[in-house]
Amino acid sequence: MSEAAALSRFSIASPLAGGALHAVGSGLFHTLLPLRLIAEGYGPDAVGLVVGAEGAGFLVGCIGSVRLIRSVGAVRAYAALSATSAVLILSLSTQPHLAIFMAIQAVVGFANAGQAVVIESWMNAMISNKSRGRILTLYVLLLGLFYGLGQLLATDIAPTGDAMLMISAACYVIALIPVTAIWVGEPMLHVPIGLKLFRTFRISPIGAFACLMTGLISSTFASIGPLYGLELQFSQQTIVLLMAATQLGALFLQFPLGYLSDRLDRRMMMMWLAAVLAVVCTIFLFLTPTTPFWVFLILFSVFGGISEIFYPLGVAHANDRADPGEFVTLSSNLLLIWAFGGTIGPAIVTAGMAPFGSAIFFWYAIGLSTLFAAYALWRRFHQPAAKSREQFVAYPQTSPAVYEWTPHDEAEGDDAGKTSP
Repeated sequence: MSEAAALSRFSIASPLAGGALHAVGSGLFHTLLPLRLIAEGYGPDAVGLVVGAEGAGFLVGCIGSVRLIRSVGAVRAYAALSATSAVLILSLSTQPHLAIFMAIQAVVGFANAGQAVVIESWMNAMISNKSRGRILTLYVLLLGLFYGLGQLLATDIAPTGDAMLMISAACYVIALIPVTAIWVGEPMLHVPIGLKLFRTFRISPIGAFACLMTGLISSTFASIGPLYGLELQFSQQTIVLLMAATQLGALFLQFPLGYLSDRLDRRMMMMWLAAVLAVVCTIFLFLTPTTPFWVFLILFSVFGGISEIFYPLGVAHANDRADPGEFVTLSSNLLLIWAFGGTIGPAIVTAGMAPFGSAIFFWYAIGLSTLFAAYALWRRFHQPAAKSREQFVAYPQTSPAVYEWTPHDEAEGDDAGKTSP
C-alpha cells in the first residue's frame, strides 16, 4: 500500500471516528453512573469506591495493556476490549454487589486505557510530523465535544433503567466499525513505559504536582458534581447540563490559557490559576438552590476550565526542564501521576460526604489549590527559570501512546517519531 493511501484523510478518520464514538458512550455512562448508584441505594462513599476502582484499572491499563495488544494484534485487542466493556456495562443491570461493581469498573478502566493505546498508536503510524500538531488538536476537540454530546444525551435517560446501559454499550460496540475498517497495517508498538516517578518529581516537582492536583480535583468532581446537584435538589436535566458545562469549559478554556502560558512564566501562571480556583470553590460554598441557573452555569464552566488546565501546563513545564530524549517517558509518567490522583481522590472526598455533605469537596479543593499556589510561588523564587521553552500542547488524558505522536520531533526529519507499520 502506498504512503499516500496510508496517510489519506479517510484512514485518519477511522481511528478518530472510533475514539469519538467511544467518547459518546463514556460521556453518557460516567455522567449517569453516580446518579444510578445513589438511586440504587448506595451511599456517596460507594460512588467514590466505584469511580476509584475504574481509575485504578485505567492506571494498570496504561502500564500493562501493551503486552496484550502485542500478543494478539491491535485489531483483535481493540475488539476484545470493546466487547468486554460493553458486556460488563450491560451486566450492571443485575445490580451486583458493591465489590463486584468495583471489579467490573476496574476491568472497564483497563479496557478504556488499552483502547486508547490502540487508537493513538495507529494515529502515530499514519501521520507525518508536519501534521501532528493539527491532528492532535483535532483529536482533543473531537474527544471533548463527543464526550459532551454523550453527557447531553443523558438529559432524558433514566439512570436506573436499562436504556443508559444499552446505549453506552452500543456506542462502545459501534466504535468497532471504523476501527476495523482502517486501511493500513498494524503499527509496531513502542516498548512499555518505564516507571520513573521519582525522576519525574526531580525534574519538575511543580509539573508533577500540577498533574496530581488535576487528578485529585478535576477527576474527583466528575463523580462529586452529580451528587452536589442532587444535594441541591436539582433535576436530572439540570445536573446533566451543568456537568456538560464543566466538560466544555475544560475543552475551550485550555487553548487561550495555553497560548498565554507560552508567553508568561508558567509557574506564576499556575499560581494565579490555583488562586482563582480557590476563589471559585469558595463561591460554591455560598450557593443555594435559589441561586440563578446562569450563575451555576458560569461557575461550572470556569471550574472545569481551570481545574483541567493544570495537567497540560504541568506537562509543558516539565518538558521545559527535561532533556529532549526524556520527553515521552516523562510525559507518560505524568499521566500515571494524574491517574493516581483520579484513583484516590473520589474515595477520599466521598468518605467525608456523609457527615459534611458535598461542601467537603470544595473545602478539599480550596486546601489543595491554596497549597499548590503557595508552593508555586516558593518555587518561582527559589528555582531558576528553564533555559528553553516547549510550546503548549493540549494533551488528552487518554494513554501514554499519545505522547509518541506529539509534534516535538519535527527537527529530526519527516519520519521521526513514527512507528513502523
